[in-house]
Amino acid sequence: MEKEIKRFVKCDVCKNMIEIDKYGNSNACPNCGWLQSEESYQHPNVPGIRNIPSLLNAIRQYDNGGSATLANFNDFIEAYNNYGEVEFTLNNTRYGVLYDDKNKKIELLNIQTNEKQLYINIEDFVQNAKLNGILLKEQWHNVTNTDFLQET
Repeated sequence: MEKEIKRFVKCDVCKNMIEIDKYGNSNACPNCGWLQSEESYQHPNVPGIRNIPSLLNAIRQYDNGGSATLANFNDFIEAYNNYGEVEFTLNNTRYGVLYDDKNKKIELLNIQTNEKQLYINIEDFVQNAKLNGILLKEQWHNVTNTDFLQET
């Protein structure tokens, strides 16, 4: 049995020392929460690889005193396009964005109540998704968590 050698590198976002596996992946950085990956490093403008924000946006946000793991609206939408199921928290309520196979539409799901809003496609969602009568993109600054969709 091959013994795995521990490697330590600087986190791509905050430069804190973190342990990575032989593939270049890490657990969440204890300082900034970033999940290190070789693929994110090779594609720094692509959201949704191991983290919702792109690496470059995570660095920018962290350097400006923000969260390295909270996606801006554009990264969130691109992560949906790349991955297919994402979630966010707004006003302490979790929402999922996913493809509804039955209706062949984009679904905005309130995870707590199971209420659904359906949109023709992702562009329709971007332009028209509303929560509490306000466009989602206009209240995105109040989002407190973005992630890949966890169990609902």
